[in-house]
Amino acid sequence: MKLTPLVDVVLQDGRTISQSRLPWLRIEAPVRQWAGRWVRLVFEASLLDPLTRPILRIIRPGCEEDVMLPAPSFGRGIWIGFLPPDATELHLSPADWVGPFAFRVVSLGRIGPLPRLARGARRHPKAVLSALWASMRGNRRVEVARLRRALGATPLAMYEAWRIERSRAIEWTGLDMPSPAAASARFRLVIIGDPSKHGPAWHDFAANQPLKGIALSWASPQMPLFPLLDESGDDDLVIVLHVNDRLSDFALAAVAQRSVEDPAALYYGDEECDGAPRFKPDWSPVLARHAALVGRAWFARAGWLRQAMPSGATAEDLLFRPPVDALARAVHVRRILLATSHASPAAPLSPLSPAAITAGGQPPMSTIIIPTRDRADLLSACIRSLLDHSTQDHFEVVIIDNGSTEPGTLAYLDSVAKDPRFSILRSPGSFNFAAICNEAAERARGDMLVFLNNDTEILSDDWLSRLTGWARQPDIGAVGAKLLYKDDTLQHGGVVLGMGGRAAHFERRLPRSDTGFFGRLSIPHELSAVTAACLAVSREKFRGIGGFDQNNLPIDLNDIDLCLRLNERGWRTLLDPCVVLHHHESASRNNKMPSEMLYRKEIGYFRSKWLHLLRNDPYFHPALSLEWYRAALG
Repeated sequence: MKLTPLVDVVLQDGRTISQSRLPWLRIEAPVRQWAGRWVRLVFEASLLDPLTRPILRIIRPGCEEDVMLPAPSFGRGIWIGFLPPDATELHLSPADWVGPFAFRVVSLGRIGPLPRLARGARRHPKAVLSALWASMRGNRRVEVARLRRALGATPLAMYEAWRIERSRAIEWTGLDMPSPAAASARFRLVIIGDPSKHGPAWHDFAANQPLKGIALSWASPQMPLFPLLDESGDDDLVIVLHVNDRLSDFALAAVAQRSVEDPAALYYGDEECDGAPRFKPDWSPVLARHAALVGRAWFARAGWLRQAMPSGATAEDLLFRPPVDALARAVHVRRILLATSHASPAAPLSPLSPAAITAGGQPPMSTIIIPTRDRADLLSACIRSLLDHSTQDHFEVVIIDNGSTEPGTLAYLDSVAKDPRFSILRSPGSFNFAAICNEAAERARGDMLVFLNNDTEILSDDWLSRLTGWARQPDIGAVGAKLLYKDDTLQHGGVVLGMGGRAAHFERRLPRSDTGFFGRLSIPHELSAVTAACLAVSREKFRGIGGFDQNNLPIDLNDIDLCLRLNERGWRTLLDPCVVLHHHESASRNNKMPSEMLYRKEIGYFRSKWLHLLRNDPYFHPALSLEWYRAALG
């Protein structure tokens, strides 16, 4: 199916070149004949290109609607969705980088109700039943939303069938042709095993690659690795493998292509272990200290490896644990590069304790900022928990009163103000969360700012030292906490961009004891954003980016926007799940209208500003679905 360049796309020497991170093509198809119907779109992309979610833009009279498509994880992507009755054109953004890309649309056509419902029922029968019930009641919006969820989120248990449906034959002279520079990359595969039994199979693998600089070395588990590395040039890419491991046919070429486009000391990919996928986030140094982030599918420059690995390191040592502590940065190749039955052991747990985080004398003063309006019951519970669980006295609390009128609340505020650590900032008028928080931050005396909702209750004694200890680190921006509903299920364990069409709390309603996908709910880790219901950041960094955006995002999404602007400056966002609070979630705001309606203007601004990140959250693998709040396949 023909694709016509629209914006920031040029054709050069037979190659399609993106000139921005948001290039657009038009799908030349009779869209009007499918308007108001469900359609099935099949597309394919190069296995060597960075993996990302394409964006489908549905053009309608006077407006447009953007849909995040599933990523073509094994070369092919499939989307089943509903075209609005007034759809006139379909535009497509297949890449989020500047440079060449290879992409094609295979087919686009109508899918009937029986195949659609059968497919959804195999994945999420409850969602399909809910859609049918909504259809019977004439609620088209809910019907479409439930079916979209059922069709767009495949359970992890169905991985094998999902992978087969999305796999295609490799085209070394077509879609998957490596660049000349990538084709000249040199690899050394150090294989632990008996070459007399397995040598022919590995030599056949190397011979069938489009790269010719592939050397095989055989080792016993306890063989020192240094002599093997002496046979390699500094830029050669080295991987240590068990003889029964299986590299994907495109693994070496994909790593070679990334090594040309993004030079680094170490590259790591995703894995299958005993048939189950391990889809990893992009480079996360804090997470790498606590979990086996790099895992088994890693390739390191020989020169760096010689300097970084311990003296006397054996092949088996490096099989399970590359020297990631010596890394400032590694590059994630977002593809399943390796299938193995030898899982990486968990990384040694080395969390920074509050004492270590705040080492170097008395911690800096913190200013805790709490917006409130009436509801003294909520505020008093919050303050009581703050005093019960704050082991250090080096803090002040600024309560922003946004126009309380209840006599009980006014009396409570007067009583709290008698404590010299507390002050009341009167800020009446219409509720603008961003503006009143900015006002309080300007008056803050503390070097650390901690924004805290009045409907939270702190459960962790070391909450303040942990949050501000992380926020003091020079490369950390916003720091968030694990928030629980009153029934102890998860309310917030970090935000995923693109989920719900903008951003959403991932894995909500999990039991408190559940460690979550990739074990992330039990260990500190990087992510794109956290909620301001409990958020710490240094005053200098907060002011350096201009605080919350009070003009464009007065109430909704300003905390996510703050994190993303901090991230842009090189200050990573972190979640410390050792800090736990109860959160009654907007109990002080009595809005029953859906947020999509209430904050339509803010949502539109946010989506327009951060569209390039909504398709590609670096800490949420593009193979995963944005249609479900639990880990599922897209």
